[in-house]
Formats: sequence, C-alpha cells, structure tokens
Amino acid sequence: MNCCDHEGADTTTKFTHQVPMIRMTPFRRTAFLLLAVVSVILSTEAFQTSPITTKSIGRNPSCRFTSEHQTDSQASSSPSSSRSIVSLIENGNLDDALSMLQNVDGGGDSIPASTYHAVIEACCAGKVERHNNKKYNKNNSSSNNNNKSAMDKINEAADLLTAMGEEVTSHAYETLISGYARRGRWQDAYRTLAALEEKFGSSDDKDNAVPSLNVYQTVLVAFVEAGEYDHMNSLLTRMRRRGVRPTVFTYNSLLKICAQTARWREAVSILSQCQREPGVNPDLVTFTSTIRACARARKTDKAMEIFRVVKDMGVKMDVYCYTTAMDACAKGRRWKVALSLLDEMKEKGIEPNEVSYGVAVSACGNGGQWEKALELLEQMRKENMKINTITYNSAIAALAKAARSESRQQRRYDYKPGGGWSKVESSNPAYNDSDLWKKALDLVDCMEKEGVRRDSFTFSSAISTCGAAGRWQESLDLIDAMKRVTKPNKIAYTSAITACANSEKWEPAFELFNDMKNDGLQPDLVAYNALINAGTMSNQPEQVFDLWVEMCNTDKREKVSPDIVTLTEVIATLDRGIGKINRERADKVFAEAVSRGIILKEDSLDSSWEVDLSRMSFPVARAACRFIFRRIANAAKNGDLDVKDFSLITGASKMREYVREVLRDELKPAVFCVVPKLEQGTLQVKEKVMRNYIAGQSD
Repeated sequence: MNCCDHEGADTTTKFTHQVPMIRMTPFRRTAFLLLAVVSVILSTEAFQTSPITTKSIGRNPSCRFTSEHQTDSQASSSPSSSRSIVSLIENGNLDDALSMLQNVDGGGDSIPASTYHAVIEACCAGKVERHNNKKYNKNNSSSNNNNKSAMDKINEAADLLTAMGEEVTSHAYETLISGYARRGRWQDAYRTLAALEEKFGSSDDKDNAVPSLNVYQTVLVAFVEAGEYDHMNSLLTRMRRRGVRPTVFTYNSLLKICAQTARWREAVSILSQCQREPGVNPDLVTFTSTIRACARARKTDKAMEIFRVVKDMGVKMDVYCYTTAMDACAKGRRWKVALSLLDEMKEKGIEPNEVSYGVAVSACGNGGQWEKALELLEQMRKENMKINTITYNSAIAALAKAARSESRQQRRYDYKPGGGWSKVESSNPAYNDSDLWKKALDLVDCMEKEGVRRDSFTFSSAISTCGAAGRWQESLDLIDAMKRVTKPNKIAYTSAITACANSEKWEPAFELFNDMKNDGLQPDLVAYNALINAGTMSNQPEQVFDLWVEMCNTDKREKVSPDIVTLTEVIATLDRGIGKINRERADKVFAEAVSRGIILKEDSLDSSWEVDLSRMSFPVARAACRFIFRRIANAAKNGDLDVKDFSLITGASKMREYVREVLRDELKPAVFCVVPKLEQGTLQVKEKVMRNYIAGQSD
C-alpha cells in the first residue's frame, strides 16, 4: 500500500494499525521505521516546490489527476513524484511516467513546470507518424483520440498543455507546435500557434517577442512541406505585423524543402520574396537551393538563368553551386555545358569534388557520350577520388544508350515488293564491330574489385548493353551474378530477353520469361513485347500467336494489353509463316486489334471510304487491306452502305506499290486501282471495281 493513500498525520501510527495481524520481525520493524523517517523528511520545507497546482489539472476531463480530499502529508509526496517521473522518462518508460503523473492526488498540490515540460517533450519526441497532408482531415485534430497511435503520445502532450491551465508556459506551447510540425499536422500546429499568440503574444516587446522567430519558422516549414503556400504567405505577413521579421535563414529553410520536392515555381517565388524583404540579402545558399529546385524539376533554362544572375551579382561561388548547375544541365541533356562548368570551376580555383565529377559523368551518360564519361572516370582515378555507385551507373548507362543506338543502326530491315524482307547493314563500320558491351562488363568488374556496391540499376544497364549487342550468354551470366547480389527486376529480365531476341535465341528468352513469373514478377507490356520480338526474330509464329492470345486474356487489373508494337510484331511473324492457318491467325489478330481500338480507330480521320495506311508496316497494311475490303463487302450486302469510290492513303513510296500488289494478287476477285494525278500518295478504287469485288464475295 502506497503511503500517499493514508489520511492520518501520524504516519507511523497508521502503519502499525494497518498491519496488526503481521508478525513484526526485526527486519520488518526496521523497514517500517525507515519508511517513517523518509516520510518525515519529505514533509520538510527543503523539499517543497511551487509552480503548478494539480487543482487546475482537474479542469480537463481527459487528465483528472486530483481528488477532493488531500492532506499535508500527501502534498509532501509531489517533489518525490516529480523526480520519479523524470527518472522514468530518462529510462524510456514514458507510459509509466504518464500513468504516475495521472495518479498524483491532492488539492493544492504543486507540480513543477519542469516536470510537465519533460513529459510534454517526451510525448512530442516519440514515434512520428506523418499524415498525408493533402488528405489529412481538418477535423481529425489532436482531440480525436480514436485514431491516435499507441506509440505516438502527441495527443497526450496536448492534454497536458490544457491541464497546466493558467500556469501554462510558452515553452510548453512551442514544444507541442514542434511535435505537430514533425508529424505533418500543420493544421494543429497552426491552431496551437494561434493559441500561443493569443495568450503570450505582444507586439510591444520586440526584443522578446512571443512567439519567437524559431516558432514561426517551424510552422512555415510545416506549411511548405504540406504544399500550403497560401498559408505560408499569410503567416509571413502576420509575422511582419507582429514585429517578427523573417531572416535569410528563414527563407533558406523554406527553399530547402522546395528543392527536396522539386517545387520550382514556389522556390522562385520565395526567392523573389527574399530579395524584396527589407534588411535581408539572399546568400549563396538561397540561390543554390532555388537552382536545385529547378534542376530537380528539369527546368534547366530557369536554373541556368538564376545561375547567371548569381555570377553577375559577383557572389563568391562554391563547389556546391557549380555542381547544382551542372546537375540541371545533366537532367536537361546539355552535357557540353556541364563539362564547360566543370572546366570553369578549375579555372576559378574551385576544386571539383566526387559529386561534381559524378554529375559530369551523368551528364555525359544522358547525352550518350560514353567516351567522355569513361575519360572522366579515368581522371577521377588519377586524382584518387572515390567513385561511387551512382557515378559508375551513369557511365554504364551511357554505354547502354550508345549500344541501343548502334543496335537500331545495325538491325534495320527493308521490304522489297516481291522479294520479301532483307537486312540492311550499316554503312558505318563502327556499328558493325562494337565492343561497348565489353566496356560495360569491365566497369561491373571494377566495381566488384573496388568494393563499390552494385545495385539493380548497375546490372540492368550492363544487361541492356549486352542485350543491344546480342550477347545473350553474357546477359544470362549477369542475371546469375545479379541473383547473388540482389533480386533481378523486370528491367533486367526484359533486357536479357532482348539480348536473346537479337541473337535469335527463342528458348533461353522463353525460359527467362518464365523465371520472371516464378520470381513473383508479373510481366508487363515491355516484357511481353520483348519475348514476342524474340519469337519474331527466331520465326516462331505459333508461340507468338499464343502470346497474343495470353495478353488479350490477361486480367485487366494486371494492366497488360497489346499495343501497336505488339500488333506489328505479331502480324509480321504470322505474315512470314507458311500456310493458310497463319494467314487466318493474322486476320483474327487484326480484327481483335480493331475491336480494341489499337488500329483503324473510330476517332481518327479515316472514314468508310478513305483509310490511311501510310504509317503502317508492310505486313500490317497487308492485313488491313484484307480486313477493310471484307468489312465493306459485308456492310454492302447487309444494305448498310452505299458503294462509291474508295481511297487508300499510302504516301508516294514503296508502300503504294506494295498495297497495289496486295489488292491485285491476293483479293478475289482482283481489285485494280489508279493513282490520281494530283494525289500521288493515294490509291483510288473506282466505284465500278468496288461493286465488282462485292458481287464476287456473294458468289
């Protein structure tokens, strides 16, 4: 039984009367005497403190700590309880501290403000659960205890603030505001700030203004993090009216958030406010943060405009400002400007760091300048700079981009009417004997030897480089190596499938596709198209048709639906196939594509009597001709169409002669067309020929 529960003044007597049936051994007698001595000591004035009476706590129904009756001996326990509460907090027992504070009884009892401060600070510093600020319900304030986290005690802190009553301090308010801001609860932070202003605020004492600038900055940052810029501007205005002027640090704090979230418009607006603020001069951090916001938003022109303003102002530049400007150039694919800034840094005696070189490598990578990227890597090695994962990845990405470009140059096919498809070799010998994939593998090996972490992007880019070169075995080896480091992602699998496709290796491509499924990765449209391309390159019409059917039957929730690339590859594969069955499959595929709106869309400029074939591949245009004339014949037989001249737009190219051959040689009866003198890119089928074709379908 706690000694605080006894009402009598004679504590010793109370103990003896409470335990008449207990055998008083010497040990127990000594213990009781010690407790009595401690009780007397605690009742002396040396342990009395004053600030806050627990009577005020009773006004808050959620924090009722007092009882109606209390004695002097009970009041004397408050200092001991305060020390115990603080000790519990220091040991991480916040729940016990709150429970102990709630169990302290006594009218007129006094609890030090420092004790409340300690508990409130512990509650506000606990586990943070940030709200989605855009979706956070304004009615879901700190008083809503039904949704509070079992670990987050911010709501209890608000209750304690109310419990302090008239003895509440500005420090308690400021602590709660900071806690709300850290959790993204900007509405509650703003409401508490208004309460602080009402209770303590005074614009007369400008040297000791309450709230202080730091408190206003906390709420301003919360507004910017939530995207509440109207509230931010309103609060800035209110601060000025109360005699609290924002400083350059205030603006820099807001710009830092804008830079992290790529809110470039807001950053430029805040910079403008800072430049107009009396007594405030933007510093290099101010400009750098604004440039960074523009860079992250890929607003290269605006970023470089601000950078030039900084230079014209004569502000002393540093490596961070230059590197941020280079990053803007890298994201804007202006690798030449990025490299010129790197050289300019050196000329001005500003030593580039690892990040500067990494950004320069990234700029070269985005621009496809793999030679420059590798030169920068070698320069970093000579200067004993540490090359990190991002820098290596940028160089490998540059190789991958160049390899894909070379692959497109190498693997062009041309169609010769009557002669079928033929491969066109590149006239550039560099495209026909590339070793970019070797360089990519060398970089991956260097990373392993240097102990640099290789991530999924590292392997995916290297696999993509090998894939573009058709190095399917190396791609499979990289997949195996990747499995030892991290789980292969869709990009890695798809790039490896592409490598197999470029090497006309159907079986390993199909095996990779199934491995992707077995790893729990749902193949997306890109993966399906890569596998279909493998089937096309290795002449697998039946398997390609099955993949088309599988895609069409895939659950819509998986968001896998064929597109024009899929249609083009499938029709091309079936068009090369031999036999009537492949032609029938091609017709089914094309009809399905029309029903899905992939081709011959109803909202296009095409009409029943004029269709544009100029942008179709030859095999697709061939299937389109069969479909269009079959549809016209069916509509005419049903009386739904008045027959007239029919036009096919082909362009003045090989397509025109190819379509003419299809209409003449494949349709039964044959359809002959003419080329209008003023429309050389059009084939016209006269009404008489159309009627003859329709009549032939009914025979």
